[in-house]
Amino acid sequence: MVSRVEKAKTPMCRVGISNRENPPVRQAGFTYLELAIVMLILGVVAAWAFPTIQNVGSSDLRLSARHLVRTVYFLADRAAATKKIYRLNYDLDRREYWVAVQSGKGEFTPLDTAVVKRTKLPEIVRFTDVNTLHQGKVTLGVAYTDFYPVGRVDKTTVHLTDEHKDDLTLVVNPVTGRVKVYEGYLEETNPTF
Repeated sequence: MVSRVEKAKTPMCRVGISNRENPPVRQAGFTYLELAIVMLILGVVAAWAFPTIQNVGSSDLRLSARHLVRTVYFLADRAAATKKIYRLNYDLDRREYWVAVQSGKGEFTPLDTAVVKRTKLPEIVRFTDVNTLHQGKVTLGVAYTDFYPVGRVDKTTVHLTDEHKDDLTLVVNPVTGRVKVYEGYLEETNPTF
């Protein structure tokens, strides 16, 4: 039989603790396998993010179109609810749009509330032209769309473009005030709403 003293002298190895007095020293640096795995992960992340980075301008164009569409919807509903005439003005040179309401004297005064504010398009987005019932095709200066208390709206076509030459066409239905958005530049459209 082995005595307790002999057991105490027998080296035991527990997990995580070396029974050697001088454990081997690991070399500093990375192995080729570790570097290859990191490069693979970076490649996958870059492949996933690159299309998103390229479409930043396109997302600004779509965001601008969405905001303009929401403004049209709001004004069509607001004109019917308040029984007033509203006007959506487009300044093609300054790349901005704003809302005005007709006063009792027939003059339009700018409306600047929390819901509708003067809005400037992003730097890379601009109006190509605005085609309205009363003004025809406007490429410079200010164009406008009127919203009437009976729910009617001036038929309007708005063309937006960005620095990548991506175009969107927004067509306002004169009966419903709803907007149809088309990819590309469409000259004349007869959409089914």
